[in-house]
Amino acid sequence: MEHLTKEELLVEIYKHKPASIHDVIPSEFFTKYDSYDYVWSGNCFEWYYAVAKALQPKTFMEIGVRYGFSFLPTLLGSDTLDYALGWDLETYGNNQIANENIGKYYKGSATWEIKHIDSQLETELPARFDFISIDGCHDYECKIHDLKMAMTQTTYCLLDDYDYHSYVKQAIDDFLRDYADHIEWSEYIPTFRGSYLIKFKD
Repeated sequence: MEHLTKEELLVEIYKHKPASIHDVIPSEFFTKYDSYDYVWSGNCFEWYYAVAKALQPKTFMEIGVRYGFSFLPTLLGSDTLDYALGWDLETYGNNQIANENIGKYYKGSATWEIKHIDSQLETELPARFDFISIDGCHDYECKIHDLKMAMTQTTYCLLDDYDYHSYVKQAIDDFLRDYADHIEWSEYIPTFRGSYLIKFKD
């Protein structure tokens, strides 16, 4: 995985962001199950691809996979990926559909799997991952819970919906303040619904 300064990493992320994720992945991957405005915004799943391109993680985990719309761009973005794990409770998606959808379009060499797991019932993650995306439940307490689990098991963490859900914004703001000693830096990413990228201290 790339070890860059914050400024270097941000330059790489912006450089690798495609104008449209549809230039990377066929549109039907998204539109077969969803066609909301964020799918066509050019400012949503493009960022997951760009972050993975910049970080080049060997291991990746996502909490909240839904249909795999951010999972697949991350898989495709990393040229060094060995393993990816998704946890999803299937409240808003379907793991079988996600597996079929991702499997149809991902032809890389990484091993990946999606498990029906409620992160709120877990006390720790199963392993350490280079990069973790947290986009599961959007209540205040559950977001803090997921962040605390990720904090000791990853270097980089990406969180979505900062501008979209008030509870998510409050949770992220409070976490950044209360756990500042564990954080090397954080940066707002201007995605469709607002995201935060956090780098934890080793």
